Amino acid sequence: MRTRGRTNRRSGGGLTLNMAPLIDVVFLLLMYFMVATDFSPAEEVFRLDLPALDGGRPDPLEMLDEPLRVRLAAAGASGDAVRVIVDGPWDVTPSVRGLGEFLTESVMPSGMLFVADHPIIIDPTPHVAWKHVVDAFNAAVAAGCTNITLETSS
Repeated sequence: MRTRGRTNRRSGGGLTLNMAPLIDVVFLLLMYFMVATDFSPAEEVFRLDLPALDGGRPDPLEMLDEPLRVRLAAAGASGDAVRVIVDGPWDVTPSVRGLGEFLTESVMPSGMLFVADHPIIIDPTPHVAWKHVVDAFNAAVAAGCTNITLETSS
């Protein structure tokens, strides 16, 4: 027997998922975590009185904002020797080795004057051999400095 006008097909395609209860559960979980979370107390600033420094020494707890400028000047007529001049109140041996020792002692965590990404500008005069510029750069990198710029004098 044949039935006219009636077909035996499945309607629609597949399985459906009701999203309304899922959204309700997500909002309930969100509210639970917001209420149950213990937020840390706000950071407070504590007043600290430090004694005044004697002499002209730089404050070891004050971080410098200006870049450290290292000038390289040719020493001698041929330019084979170099003299290192560090701008600031520091007593640095005027050599590349002295620059490396100064930076190693001054860069945190071992030192107290500079953080590792404090800007350092190496400024050679026109008659300085490139070897000395690279040596000064390598001394700064060996001390842990990460923000080093080469600049030419005008």
